Amino acid sequence: MNGTASNQARGLQSSPWLALWFVLLLPLAVLFPPIPIDETRYLTAAWEMFNSGQWLVPTVNGAWYSDKSPLLFWLIAGGWKIVGVHTWVARIEALIVALGMLLTLRRLAARLGMDARGADTAMWVLAGCLGFTVFSTAIMFDLLLSLCVLGALHALLDLDAGRWTRGIGWLGLMIGLGILAKGPVMLLHVVAVAVLAPLWSGTARAHKARWYPALLAGLLIGIAIALCWLLPAAWYAGPTYWQPLVDKVTGRIAHSFAHGRPWWWYLPLVPVLLLPWLLALRAPGAAWAGLWRGHFGSFLWCWWVVPFVAFCAISGKQIHYLLPLLPAWALAGAWLLQQTGARLRPLLFGVLALLIGIGIVALPWLAARQFGYPPQRAIAGLALVALIIAIGVWRLWGRDARGLALSATALVSAAMLAGTLAYLPALDVRPEAAFVKRALESHEAIAYVSWHNGLFGYTGRLHQPVPWIPPGDVLAWCRAHPHGILITGDSHDEPRGAEPYRTWPYFLSGNRRMAVWHASDVIAADRISQKHF
Repeated sequence: MNGTASNQARGLQSSPWLALWFVLLLPLAVLFPPIPIDETRYLTAAWEMFNSGQWLVPTVNGAWYSDKSPLLFWLIAGGWKIVGVHTWVARIEALIVALGMLLTLRRLAARLGMDARGADTAMWVLAGCLGFTVFSTAIMFDLLLSLCVLGALHALLDLDAGRWTRGIGWLGLMIGLGILAKGPVMLLHVVAVAVLAPLWSGTARAHKARWYPALLAGLLIGIAIALCWLLPAAWYAGPTYWQPLVDKVTGRIAHSFAHGRPWWWYLPLVPVLLLPWLLALRAPGAAWAGLWRGHFGSFLWCWWVVPFVAFCAISGKQIHYLLPLLPAWALAGAWLLQQTGARLRPLLFGVLALLIGIGIVALPWLAARQFGYPPQRAIAGLALVALIIAIGVWRLWGRDARGLALSATALVSAAMLAGTLAYLPALDVRPEAAFVKRALESHEAIAYVSWHNGLFGYTGRLHQPVPWIPPGDVLAWCRAHPHGILITGDSHDEPRGAEPYRTWPYFLSGNRRMAVWHASDVIAADRISQKHF
């Protein structure tokens, strides 16, 4: 059997197990509410696109939204056009993209010289990574970006194989889609492995005069694809849209507008992303020493080292920014497992599963104590999943990459489901959004204190923006609207001296609540404080 036929046979054998991986994560896709504030904001952008029919420039709460590129919003709104407006549509789309990453990585591993078994192992190592599983159903941009990065790497291998036209075209397409997925950060993930190609590619070493013009051609095609959206969007929305876009792209490098953290912030988190393999994979020192040698090792080195150092240097940091680097680490793990003396020892992972089971048992009571609602005792039953996995990996499932990956996926799925259900009243803002919708439809004067990030647009299926005011304008607004109502979602924004007439548990608030206030009560409290003063 030749290599291609062998890979196809292995792919057919893996299909039922990939279906099982998909099914294990399906409860998260179907049952999770939109999680504030990122997912609610992104869904609101897609909702306003879907509702208004204006798909060129994203908006949030009726204002231009220049923080993110539109590809994710287009996919979500397009999915809604087909099957209706549901949160699970966006999550299933994310899960399909994650599945695409697994299949694309398996093919990439084969093209880098791994046999069919090694390529399968690379796919399962990625499937089992905690960092990958957690974000496989998340409504975020990084999965799309990661798939585009993998596609661009395939394009570079096309160039390495001398398929110049195909490589240039595919590289341009992937760069363009990557920019539309998450902006210029796409280039950060591709430029090092492309420019440093003479370190891993014989073609690049022998034909530098052709290699680098090919890269430039692919880059220009990618930029042209992105400009097909950006130029009309900038013309349509004007400077109020494109100027903040330019400022954010340049400003995040040295002085992050959000998520500013020290350079070392990623270092302790990378081992967490690589669970359970960091606990289970054992390889001799010679295997580790040989990992970065030769064509395969040089490719991996160019792929992840430069972007990781760049991410450490950039001020703004979030753990999901590293998601496009996980496939490189999965390839490294698969290569190690192919070496003599390498093995999987699942004992520590089994202990971790037991600890997670204990945590699941405690979750309902912990959430109830934090937010003041009755504990949902049935959730503790999900601890049985962790117990079964702990026993299973010790006795049966922990000796190969596929078994351990599926066990890790089931464990993460059960833990995330337990956590979400336990904290659901504090995570799900649909009741608050329904209240806002009724007030708007009744033409009551209503305002949210501080920018609300489109918290209620999608969750309330609103057809108009929710007014908001800066904290310093609260009293003036109340005097102008004495019969109005205020909503606060943070303890720092709450009016002093007055009592809210309605509250909901809310996990992002310092005092764990979202509150509604009568403007008249705020005015009365201010008068009393003035008299005492």
